[in-house]
Amino acid sequence: MPDDFVYAGLDIGGTNIKYGLVDQKGKVLLKDQRPTMAGKGAEPLLHLVTNISERLLFHAAEEDYEVKWLGVGTPGSVDSRTGKVIGLSPNIDGWQGMEIGRILSERLNMPVLVENDVNAMALAEFRFGAAIGYQSIVCVALGTGVGGGVIIDGKLWRGANHSAGELGHVSINPDGPECRCGSRGCIETYCSSLAMIERTKTILTHGLSPIFEEILDGTLENLTIRKLFKAVKKGDEIAREVIEETAAYLGTGLAGIVNLLNPDIVVLGGGIAEAGGGFIEAVTAEIRKRAFVSATEHLRIARATLGNDAGFIGAAILGEAVR
Repeated sequence: MPDDFVYAGLDIGGTNIKYGLVDQKGKVLLKDQRPTMAGKGAEPLLHLVTNISERLLFHAAEEDYEVKWLGVGTPGSVDSRTGKVIGLSPNIDGWQGMEIGRILSERLNMPVLVENDVNAMALAEFRFGAAIGYQSIVCVALGTGVGGGVIIDGKLWRGANHSAGELGHVSINPDGPECRCGSRGCIETYCSSLAMIERTKTILTHGLSPIFEEILDGTLENLTIRKLFKAVKKGDEIAREVIEETAAYLGTGLAGIVNLLNPDIVVLGGGIAEAGGGFIEAVTAEIRKRAFVSATEHLRIARATLGNDAGFIGAAILGEAVR
């Protein structure tokens, strides 16, 4: 490829659309984000994605960069051959069935490749991030929901119907809380930021501890995942218990995945994994306690290194991943 070739990618999230240009070494040349405004529905969102894509490609042209394709990461299962969303996207009404690849390709007059957002994140960490040098990878994104991406022998594993990697919907308790997917006791019902906040609120309804009183200005409604981890760092016992409990739930689910796939590395990303507070270490301990010794002997468990950029970076390099 020519030296001035660059990758262009978008990451459609429930809150923001992140997008940018990346060079062949993984250096981000341009990045920005816009509110998703998912509540307005699927068609307005696709118009917004089109406008952002046009602006991104125009900037590339201004800088004399060559862009051969546009990559898009989106929530939901995606038929990567057609760019059609085939799985539910609970945060975007009407998104299931949207033919993102075909519509964008026609509007932009260039190839458009579409993939599940956490699959894109896994590709980015594999190529430029925490999983460089490894061939079998399990990538977990912990945020409003819990998503996963799997790479086996250096190739993204999409499954028989493009639905592989839905780690958040592995049930660890058949009698547990009802999940948005319709099942019960899924990892997501225990380990998403929403679940952690709700568990903390339930405990604190009996009264705020002094540390939470200070952090929340006396109002429980001010609780966020960042403030929960801030309380951990200040030594709050309730916050520590919630974090350790969450790590135990996640480690329990991932131990089964580790036994099944025997990966080289498990990469944990998203706001929860990035918040610190000993979370990664606690998850690691639980996995090693529950999984086979043979499966964990050389296993590495690491925090993702590309942060919020991973989604659009992974989407941007899709043209190489599918060839």
